[in-house]
Amino acid sequence: MSKHMMVATVLVFLLLCSAVPSYAPSVHTNFKCTENECNSCASALPDDYNGLNAENITFGDACYKGTDFLHPLEWWYFDAVFDNNYSIEFHIDLASIKGAGMVAVMLNVYDDGKLIFHSREYLLPSELNASKEKPLVFISGSKVIAGFIDNKGNWVFNLSTKMDGASINLKFASTTQGWKSKILNMWWWGVIQPKAYVSGVIQVLNKTMHVNGTGYQEHAWNGILPYVKGWYWGKFASNSMNIIWTNIIEYPWKRYLMVVLNKDNGGYVNIPPEKVQFSMSNYTYNDGWKIPASFHFGIEYRTIRADITADATNIIHQFSIGLFNYWRYHVHVRGEISYGSETEHIDNYQIMDFTRLW
Repeated sequence: MSKHMMVATVLVFLLLCSAVPSYAPSVHTNFKCTENECNSCASALPDDYNGLNAENITFGDACYKGTDFLHPLEWWYFDAVFDNNYSIEFHIDLASIKGAGMVAVMLNVYDDGKLIFHSREYLLPSELNASKEKPLVFISGSKVIAGFIDNKGNWVFNLSTKMDGASINLKFASTTQGWKSKILNMWWWGVIQPKAYVSGVIQVLNKTMHVNGTGYQEHAWNGILPYVKGWYWGKFASNSMNIIWTNIIEYPWKRYLMVVLNKDNGGYVNIPPEKVQFSMSNYTYNDGWKIPASFHFGIEYRTIRADITADATNIIHQFSIGLFNYWRYHVHVRGEISYGSETEHIDNYQIMDFTRLW
């Protein structure tokens, strides 16, 4: 399929999606811009945040859900940071209505946070074959994602792909319970693996490496074309705890903050936004866009305490389907988390992103 035909398909798809109604909540939050040049209020600070809550997920939520006219979007996302300072990020984005649209497949490999390999393919929806009965995804006839529950009840996913001379064969074994959340009636966000032990082999630039590290997986379904301006997403992991967070920017300058703590071999805790002190700073220009490079979280909720800073070490600007811009961050995370009588220090590197529409 030619690039011109691909572009035409995307434009048709976006026009179709524009007919989908928005179901925006009626709750409003006031904002104050803190800088004269706020780049569409990217640095605006809210007087208060609206919250979103995690709820229980099932293994079936890792399966393909399918798209239709009202819900044309679905995606799968994996990332991992390895002990040898390499990291990977892989995702499949499906945008389809009755077989028209496209699939975007992307693989990024980083060395010490610097992008050393990038491959992206645009395919017809017919090139994606996935099961609604079990987590199983094929791209162009090759098995890419396969999930199962092991004899200890852990969720395990094998991720395998080869793109333009690079390949990954990785096993993601969950260390904690997943969860899901309905994101402003735009889609279901399934955090299948908030934290996973990752092992396997990656091949890149004629180098083969056996790797071990920490990873993350999400699956989103029943998606519509977003009516928000964009969102930040990130995670912090200590030895036995981790935090997943997202900060959603909605027109006109409302924000939603979601922070969820997971404990290894345990469950999750929703942390109310009013119990979180969140700030962004050290703004920089990247491809002409003004974006933050530092993030700080202070949390005090029941027996949970956290003081965490994430500073960008590298930021890569990329595109996916249609109007989506991604800034993929590698961040140096430092601080500590306390939960009950346990306190753990954090000094490691993680992947996070900022996604926005044009």
